[in-house]
Amino acid sequence: MKSRIEKQIAYPLLSKPSRLEGLMRKANFGGIARCPVCGDLTLIRDVGENLRETCRCVRCGAGNRHRQMALVIVEAMRAMSGVPIRALREMKRFENFTIYNTEAEGPVHAELSRMSRYLCSEYYGDSYKSGDRVNGVMHQDLQDISFDDGSIDMVLSSDVFEHIPLPYRAHEEVFRVLRNGGRHIFTVPFLQTECLDDDRAVPDDDGNIVHLKEPMYHGDPIRSEGALVFKIFGLEMLVRLREIGFRTRQYRLRNVRYGILGDNAIVFEAVKP
Repeated sequence: MKSRIEKQIAYPLLSKPSRLEGLMRKANFGGIARCPVCGDLTLIRDVGENLRETCRCVRCGAGNRHRQMALVIVEAMRAMSGVPIRALREMKRFENFTIYNTEAEGPVHAELSRMSRYLCSEYYGDSYKSGDRVNGVMHQDLQDISFDDGSIDMVLSSDVFEHIPLPYRAHEEVFRVLRNGGRHIFTVPFLQTECLDDDRAVPDDDGNIVHLKEPMYHGDPIRSEGALVFKIFGLEMLVRLREIGFRTRQYRLRNVRYGILGDNAIVFEAVKP
């Protein structure tokens, strides 16, 4: 039984699932929502146990994590441009704005690809150099991005940096290519209760992978075996980003109106001053 004082703990930012969310899970129905990806008033279906990776918009196919990213993107765009928008579908009006997305498929990519200065890439392995084209898709190693300094307004990455051998080198590269005032909007597996990152694998001096813990893989559209997880991030990440130069905001999103359900809805916005 919790003591009276334990009930007042404000961190980590967790809360019990609402009764409404429990009923939605049982009914496999996430309600009616305004999807911040496609902008439509839509139905939310496919409500699984892992709310973060399910809850699909029946119109554009965006899941919960896509809508979390989209909501932060459109609000960042409002702050940067002074133009109020509600969904990624409206981003095409910004003809002089450059977004670089670190993936080249999915609902977020589909909407942003309407922009005239949209860039996207995948990682195809160390046999390619950043900027190469593989079957028409740009390859980028985020540890050595091929773009010029200060050439990008916004960088997007959704559960990517945990798969990078040296993720903070990649954060430094993102900082380099962003213009002043630019944003890196991203999600990563994040342990709110841990001070230090959880290192699971590291490269040695020869570039070979050294496993520190049982290998963990996440699903990957490029590699059938999945993508190896090098690091699960803790509060250390916020300190390291500050040392690089970012001012990082952490958003815990939960809004049935936008079809954003569950506790695991943290999106980071790292701003280059």
